[in-house]
Amino acid sequence: MFDDLTIGIVIGVPLITAFIGYITNWAAVKMIFHPREFVGIGRVGWQGVIPARNAKFAHDIAANVGQVLSAKDLASGFDPDEIEPLLADRLDAEMPEVVRQAAEVIRPGLWDDMAPEAQQMVITQLRSEGSQMAREVVGDLTELSDELLDLEALVVDLLSGENVDRLVRLFQRLGRKELRFIEVYGGVFGFLVGCVQVLLFGVLGQWWTMPIVGVLVGLGTNWLAIQMIFRPMEPTRYLGLVTYQGMFPKRQAEIAGEFGAVAEDEIFTPANLFRVLTEGPSGTRIARLVLERVSERIDQQRPMLEMLAQQPITDDQIATVKALVVEKVTHEPPHVRAQLDPYLREQLGVARLVEERMGAMSKPEFERLLRGIFEEDELTLIVIGGVLGGLVGLGEGAQFRAQNA
Repeated sequence: MFDDLTIGIVIGVPLITAFIGYITNWAAVKMIFHPREFVGIGRVGWQGVIPARNAKFAHDIAANVGQVLSAKDLASGFDPDEIEPLLADRLDAEMPEVVRQAAEVIRPGLWDDMAPEAQQMVITQLRSEGSQMAREVVGDLTELSDELLDLEALVVDLLSGENVDRLVRLFQRLGRKELRFIEVYGGVFGFLVGCVQVLLFGVLGQWWTMPIVGVLVGLGTNWLAIQMIFRPMEPTRYLGLVTYQGMFPKRQAEIAGEFGAVAEDEIFTPANLFRVLTEGPSGTRIARLVLERVSERIDQQRPMLEMLAQQPITDDQIATVKALVVEKVTHEPPHVRAQLDPYLREQLGVARLVEERMGAMSKPEFERLLRGIFEEDELTLIVIGGVLGGLVGLGEGAQFRAQNA
């Protein structure tokens, strides 16, 4: 009976089960993120839940981001009249050389034969035309932003494949309190399991009750822990005494702020947006757009150029000048990014937009941000709790049986 048990065992069993409960849940949480690569022999082994399914999680996050943010949202804060002064120094430094090269195409020696005052007049005129063209291009990019910038594809690219470490960091940051709760909860309920096991054995006197209770409580407590993270979505009063709300929905405003910070610092950065806009189909389309604007401006200035050259200008010469200007313009973004970065970061307002709109999401929509990793690993967490609870109970039952033999 219970009175025959030693004080050491009565105290020791709950402490042991508390330790095992904590360690098993700690290990289960680690198994969500590690290892990055599959470790095992053949098909027997393990890879972290997130690394193994990184593409799925990245697409899920991208879909959620797509609900709260669009390329047009990002572009709407840009004002061409504010951007042009930021590029003024670069334009002033590059314009004389571009004009000289264009003049050489029209007539070799033309630029050097011109008086300095005449050169300055031409530069001033073309500088004004360049500023106006820059405003028009920025306006065009704003109108076409949704077509040029696929935000969901950018998110998937930056959170999957070789960038899976960023995805892991994101989930660890957003769910750190919930994951810590899983670990601590394992220790608390492990202790309670131990108390129940000792009590039932003392009452019933049957050693086999220990593993049965271990399995049932191990399964139930881990299931309950996960439920407590996400449910109930709204504050709910129980027994008229306790009001409880799931940890994740309760922290919606806090998590939305952190998600916005990550989105601004690691995903929708000026560098990443520049890369997308200057490479691939988007880069080609922008180059074509710039060519159209440059062609319009140069065609408008053709009479002035012929007057300066004091001779007719052929279509081939005009085409060469256009190609020269387009090449110069399309190769400038990497060089001007440093000047634009602070302005773009402020005007994009990614953190603010994401925080505001994600904070206003419905609870079911918001839950999908993090619930996926638990859905993938929920069964693992529950089964681990049941198996280890049963094994611990079996060991304890065998010990009690031996002592009472």
